[in-house]
Amino acid sequence: MSQPHESRIYSDLARFYDFFFGRVFVGREHEVIESLNLRPGNRVLEVGVGTGIALDAYPPYAHIVAIDPSADMLERAKKRAAENGWGHIELRQGDALNLDYPDNSFDFVTSFHVLTVVPDPYRMMSEMVRVCKPGGRIAITTHFQSSNPVVAALNTIVNPITRQLGWTTRLRKQDVLKGHPITLERNEKISRWSVHSLIIARKNA
Repeated sequence: MSQPHESRIYSDLARFYDFFFGRVFVGREHEVIESLNLRPGNRVLEVGVGTGIALDAYPPYAHIVAIDPSADMLERAKKRAAENGWGHIELRQGDALNLDYPDNSFDFVTSFHVLTVVPDPYRMMSEMVRVCKPGGRIAITTHFQSSNPVVAALNTIVNPITRQLGWTTRLRKQDVLKGHPITLERNEKISRWSVHSLIIARKNA
């Protein structure tokens, strides 16, 4: 079975990503970015930018570094940035499990629907915390396994299918958040009926 980060949906199916996933997620991603209240001169790292569907939510007075491992996805993000003249956005190929930046490099670190895709989500979270400045914030949205035993059982049943598509349905929230030097500011469902959660955490000083 292929690992999530090797799924075709993130490579040769990249041209369909915006149509299927952009419509579902982009509005909420915009809301999360806008809620961060970025200030002039802030440095932001977005981990797993994909095709860049939420890049237009970042204000031009902040410097944004956005990475993705998929060359196909990144090419579409670069085209989007060039067409819109987003000089404040720097797009690079990069690995969420091995961020190529020094400790305490960014005021904010964001990631949308990526934790369930990587083979080691705890390490990804550790890396995001590491490169975030003390007092800075980490914002993520992702699907966590439900605490409802019936829904959790359904998650387990469909997991082999979603793994082939590129993500797991069995990621538990506590397995990602435990042990990091962070304080949760928001920990909530994206909406009443959503299976996705929003986490905003401040890195401890």
